[in-house]
Amino acid sequence: MPYLDLKDVVKTYRGAGEPALRGLNLSAEEGEILAILGASGCGKTTALKVVSGLERQDSGRVALNGQEMDGLTPEKRPIAMVFQKSLLFRNMTVAENINFAPRINRSMSKKLLAQKTGEMLELMQLEGLGGKRAAELSGGQEQRVSLGRALMTEPELLLLDEPLSALDPGLKLTLEAHIQEVNRKLGTTMLYVTHDQKEAARVANRIALMQNGRIVQCAKPRDFYAKPAAKPAAEFFGWENFIPARKRGTLVVSALGEFQIDDSAAEDGGVLLCVRPEAAVEIGQGRMKAVVLSVIPQGIETVYETACAGERIKLVVNIRHSFNVGDEIRFDIDPQMVCCVPAE
Repeated sequence: MPYLDLKDVVKTYRGAGEPALRGLNLSAEEGEILAILGASGCGKTTALKVVSGLERQDSGRVALNGQEMDGLTPEKRPIAMVFQKSLLFRNMTVAENINFAPRINRSMSKKLLAQKTGEMLELMQLEGLGGKRAAELSGGQEQRVSLGRALMTEPELLLLDEPLSALDPGLKLTLEAHIQEVNRKLGTTMLYVTHDQKEAARVANRIALMQNGRIVQCAKPRDFYAKPAAKPAAEFFGWENFIPARKRGTLVVSALGEFQIDDSAAEDGGVLLCVRPEAAVEIGQGRMKAVVLSVIPQGIETVYETACAGERIKLVVNIRHSFNVGDEIRFDIDPQMVCCVPAE
């Protein structure tokens, strides 16, 4: 039985023409970090709100650790949430923010509260800052305090809604690693919402890609780069060339040639051959030919829009190879950078 289980969850906001969640099915295992990934408006935050109890679904069920959550108010659910903005009490110290809930609820003795606060400050790498005012903190420190405050309640499930989107890239990488470390030490199950596929791949054990209120694919990060299950998943993870093809068994035949593709989600018949733009190898001496239509420099790489075998193909080539519009590029395709998905 999944630790977190959402079954056929539907949610429509009043006045909205379309549902935000359209029969959402999603599950997470105990102790894992599951990322919900998708573009703005796909329903990611609505899913978190339904799980937390901040929004009530129209139909479907939510269960956590075998217990039905439906009908329970947010404060009665063993769930904590970290938002994009830290939402700290600016006039309180770091320690007072972290231990706010058990201190106000008087759920711990003073001795235990002091002990747990110290442990959380250490876990959040905030030693020596317990007496500092929240208004004096950097953005990264604020998010560490928010994370510590949420974990101080010892939740069975931690929800993180775009927690790092306001931070600069270097600090984001540091906190991504810190969130993984906290997960390993405490074993807290985490549901992590983001629109950034690289962030999701770095942080999560598995990714649930969401589109229009439904899950398109739920898998380990590497599977999205190696064998996406559908065109929307392939597009989101950088597959840019989609060629009509025919599949029979493991053989896929297209205008670009024949490819042996194992473990494809597509059934035999008409499919789309997906080719990553980085797939071109043996530049200048391969068997395939393409004519350059446009050139887009991108630092150490260049993107070439080309015409190849009657198809428009985008190729990403290292800067040591240089071509102009009208030039012919000879190349081969790395068979590890192709897959196929069902035809739309």
